[in-house]
Amino acid sequence: MAKKPVSETSQNNRVIAATQTVTHYQGAVPHPDILRGIDQVVPGAAERLIKIAEEESEHRRKIEIMAIDANIYSQQQQLLIESKQSNLVLTSDLIGQIAGLIVCLSSIAAIPTAALIKAFVFNRK
Repeated sequence: MAKKPVSETSQNNRVIAATQTVTHYQGAVPHPDILRGIDQVVPGAAERLIKIAEEESEHRRKIEIMAIDANIYSQQQQLLIESKQSNLVLTSDLIGQIAGLIVCLSSIAAIPTAALIKAFVFNRK
């Protein structure tokens, strides 16, 4: 290849500039400009997208309410189980105390009874 003179080289160079725009949105419903573009391509699509977003939001709230209600029910059942468990422990303790009292009184009464039996039955000669 032959070298070109400097004046010819500068005339043949072109500068190409490009710009890129990135749009980010977050949420169930796109930005109004995007909805407008969608509606131009498919008429009525923007309205359907908004309706779908509203239905999804309503469904999500229903699910959250159901989860909260289930959590409340679960906590109430746990409280009921703990209450019954406490009552069972207290009842068991009361039975143990009554049985212990009977054993204690029987032991206390057995000593004088044994002494009386020995005095009147075994000492007769």
